[in-house]
Amino acid sequence: MNEIRVVAVEAFPEPAFTQLQRVVFSEIEGYSALMDDAIALEAQSLPDWPKGSSMSPALRLGAYDGDELVGWSFGWLERGRVFYMANSGVIESHRRRGLYTRLVDAVCDHARSTGAVAVKSQHSVLNNAVIISKLRLGFVITGLSQSAQMGTLVELTRHLSSARQAVFNERVVPFTGTPP
Repeated sequence: MNEIRVVAVEAFPEPAFTQLQRVVFSEIEGYSALMDDAIALEAQSLPDWPKGSSMSPALRLGAYDGDELVGWSFGWLERGRVFYMANSGVIESHRRRGLYTRLVDAVCDHARSTGAVAVKSQHSVLNNAVIISKLRLGFVITGLSQSAQMGTLVELTRHLSSARQAVFNERVVPFTGTPP
């Protein structure tokens, strides 16, 4: 055991690392032909990930009524090509006018243009208006977590391609596929 070194590296050798991951996680991950197809399709259509960057610059969208800021959205692209929609809001006098939908659509458009495969967000389980709005906009519930500041949070994800949505649908039920 003393001969094993633990060191930081810039990258792991491919495709050996991907194959190693498949072996190590084979019992819990399961093979997915849909995932292979989605990744192959994305390799042809998504822009390259920025070199030397683990995160993209933050996106700040403002919705203005004249000079007044009446709504916003703030987020960034994370590892795994997932855009995290961290904080959004619309002032009460401008709610129920479709402004939140416009902000979500603008975030999703931006996320696609940066190569994201999904947009995710977290919300207090008490924020029914936003949860319902996002479910109507194609987001799905992908998890729950606990926050000391906000209590129980629901994670919502919108997959930006039908291929990724198909992979998600395949994964939410017990997998029955077998490796090739």
